Amino acid sequence: MAPASALVSYERRGAAGWLTLNRPDKRNALVPALLGDLHRALDACDADPRVRATVVTGAGDAFCAGADLGYLTGKLDEPDGCEQFIAGLLRPLAAALARLRESPRPVIGAVNGACFAGGLELLVTCDLVIAAERATFCDGHARRGLFPAVGGAAGLVAVVGAPRATRMLMLSEVLSAAEMAQAGLVSEVVPDDQLHARAGELAALIASRSPASIAAAKVAVHRCEPRPWPEVVEQDIEDFRRHWSSPQLREGIEAFLGKREPRYAAG
Repeated sequence: MAPASALVSYERRGAAGWLTLNRPDKRNALVPALLGDLHRALDACDADPRVRATVVTGAGDAFCAGADLGYLTGKLDEPDGCEQFIAGLLRPLAAALARLRESPRPVIGAVNGACFAGGLELLVTCDLVIAAERATFCDGHARRGLFPAVGGAAGLVAVVGAPRATRMLMLSEVLSAAEMAQAGLVSEVVPDDQLHARAGELAALIASRSPASIAAAKVAVHRCEPRPWPEVVEQDIEDFRRHWSSPQLREGIEAFLGKREPRYAAG
């Protein structure tokens, strides 16, 4: 089990290895230290032969609010800030998502609360998603002059289809768990106090199935993707690099920090 101070905790419960994002005071927003702990938690999960499914959830009232914009802001005025941000956050995040995708074990996303931006990018790498009734979902990148940088757009298209994904990416609307179930991202909505119990039930059901069949099913599903996921991620990161110095990114971040609506110029 991870130490209490870890930003991602690992615990085995029955047949499931639970990875809990544990930065509740910041709504589990992503920073390099959290991603380092996520990789260590994945190491512990991978090393446990009794684990038949992985559950990813969040501590507190959020699943994951995406990248910590305070961390991003600290890089904006540094000469190599873009490369620092890519190396410190985007690359470790992409590597963690690749591990979840490539794991032979099913990954269950147990969405306990707000799941925004990078939280959605994490979620679309999960094989099954269940959500508490109170959970909310939003791709908020367009509000902040940003866009998904590690396969999130392609993941949304694969899960909910191009028209719904386009609306989510362009409008940054906050959507309910019920709406996401209708769209296909969420497979099941449960009462808030039953989320963990239901995730455990699904893990136990998975443990009764053939591990070889499940692993083959994951490979077969990913084989249906129009482009290899690593190729998509590399293109996303290159697009992010080109966008780093744009005035719209800076306006989006400054508006967020100033708690005001952004004022974007055309073009």
